[in-house]
Formats: sequence, C-alpha cells, structure tokens
Amino acid sequence: MELQILAMSEVLEEPLQKYYTSFVKKEPGEKGKKRTLQLMLEQLLEFIHSRDDLFENCFIQVGSIADGTKAEAVDELDVLIPLRKDKLRVTPNDPSLTTFSIDEYVNGGWRCLSHDETVSRLYHLVTEYKEKYYKDDPSFAVRKKTVIAAALPLKIDWIKIDLVLCIKNPLQFSDMKWPFPKWLNGQSKWLTCQQQESVRQMGIDMTCHGILWRPSFSRIDAYLIGVIDSKGGYRKKAFKILKSLNGYDWTVDQLCENYQGKSRPFLGSFMMKILYLLAREKYPESHHWDTLGRSFCNFLDVLNQCCNEKRLDHYYQINNNLFERVANETFIWLQKKIRNILENPEEELS
Repeated sequence: MELQILAMSEVLEEPLQKYYTSFVKKEPGEKGKKRTLQLMLEQLLEFIHSRDDLFENCFIQVGSIADGTKAEAVDELDVLIPLRKDKLRVTPNDPSLTTFSIDEYVNGGWRCLSHDETVSRLYHLVTEYKEKYYKDDPSFAVRKKTVIAAALPLKIDWIKIDLVLCIKNPLQFSDMKWPFPKWLNGQSKWLTCQQQESVRQMGIDMTCHGILWRPSFSRIDAYLIGVIDSKGGYRKKAFKILKSLNGYDWTVDQLCENYQGKSRPFLGSFMMKILYLLAREKYPESHHWDTLGRSFCNFLDVLNQCCNEKRLDHYYQINNNLFERVANETFIWLQKKIRNILENPEEELS
C-alpha cells in the first residue's frame, strides 16, 4: 500500500488545498490574539513571582499553539509554570516510567512534594491579581479545582488557559538517566548531533498528576516541532489537515458501536505528534515535503506502516509501543480510513 499512497500525491493536491482553505485556514487576527495573551500571562507571572519566588518569573507555552500545529482557532492555551526547587528526591513508581514520586528536602528531612498545597498557593495569588487588576472584568476568571487536579484553570480574554505545575528536568537530582531511543542518541536522520544533544540536555520535565508526577515531553515537542522544524515544505499544513480529519472523522464513537462517552479522536494529540516526528525520521530530506499532496501522503504512509506493524514507537523513550493495547479491529478501521481518502479524495476531503 506504500507505493499506492505515494503515487496518489498529485491527485490529492487540489482536494487538500480546498480542504485546508475551507476547514483549517486561520482566522484573521489570530497572531494578535496570541501576542495579547502572552503579554497578559507575562504580567501575571511577574506578579506571582514577586509574591512567592517558589514560582519562576516565566511560563512555558506548550501544545499545538507553541509548536505551530494548531488546526483551529485559538480557544485554549496550555501553560507550564516551573517551580524553583534546589533539592529533590525522584523515584519511579513502575518499570515503564509512567509516574514518579517526588520528595522535597524541608527543615532537615524529606517530605512528599505536595502539589495540592502548591496549586492552592497559586490559586490565591491569581485571585489576588484578579482582585487588583481585573476585579469587575468577567473576561478574567479563575476557578479552583479539586486537589487531585493537574492544572489550575483560568479564563483570560475569554480564552481557556490551564496553568500546569512543572518541574524542569527533575532527574538532574537523581542518578537515573532517561532512556532516550536511538534517534536521540546520535542516530537521527533529520536532527543534527548538536540538536540531539540539546534534547538530552533539556531533559524530561514532570507535571503533577494526582498525588504523583508524570513525565512531560511538551517542552521538547515545542523545541523540535516549533523551533527546529518551524519552516520548510508543507509539513505543518499537511499535518493540520490530518489533525482536522482525526478530530472530526476518526473518532472513538465512530469506531465503537453503542459508544456512550464523549466524542474524541482515536489518535490523541500526543500520538499525533509522535506520528509527526516518526514521519520526519522516515522522510528527512526537504524534497520529501515539497508539495502538500506529497507531505500529506508521507503522514498517511507512516500511519499505515504503524498499523501494519501494530506499533507506534515512542519518540522519546526506548521500548515503548504506544499501540501496544490497540485491538486488531482498530488497525483495520484506520487503514480503511486511509484507503477511503486515496480512492475517493473529493468525497472524503469535503
């Protein structure tokens, strides 16, 4: 099927252009809206840091807006709030490294780093800021969630913002080394050795998850997809189309009969970004991405290959198959979606 996918790139070109214009193209003023939000967040974090230096005087914008793959209008924002910590004890809770326990050194002894206490401190500081500068402004709101919540939800200029507590590279306090795979250990086909080293030096961040902490790759995503791969070819445009199709047509409720939950894409945002990075490894040269049709077909080809092999390799962790628990019927369903696009692009991309 690989040759069939690549051979269809020219046929797909016009339908893809029409789809992008109709369903993906940015609304006017998006860039100005993003800049306004950034300035307001900078002022908020300056205030928070001035009251409590546990919180760094900065924020890390992550997600699809930060890496340039947002397929819809700006309606939400993910922001990491780094915590200043000088001495931590970091312990994995399972061999797959899905969650960690983090202890901090306080008054001569170790205690669990309490994110609920920290979220509460953040909530009171944001509330103080609102009372001082936006007291009667309904476009600025903060809502305190339960102590097991992973983020503090805000609303600024009617945009939903999640403030997520973050510890940058906490494994620096540990003897443990993160198991990066081969393409981040000198064998990448598209990243230079220096860029691979930059990723390893950046390290794996962690964000709060209940009473535990889990690895976050958002800052590396923003670096690789948003900075290193910010320009060139039609990659971002093709990927936005794929994200749009995934969000509206490749959903769990379409896959599962009698599904009762909320409609959501089968391929989550993290899986989609892993697919993007694996496509860059398979197609590292700029001429692989010189048309929209070819670029889109590259992504379909990699997804089809993952379905054939029943594995989606984690780009940042060795021996981690993100498709490990996916049923065979799902791979058949995904490959049918791919075939439908190739056999009837006018209908599928409209």
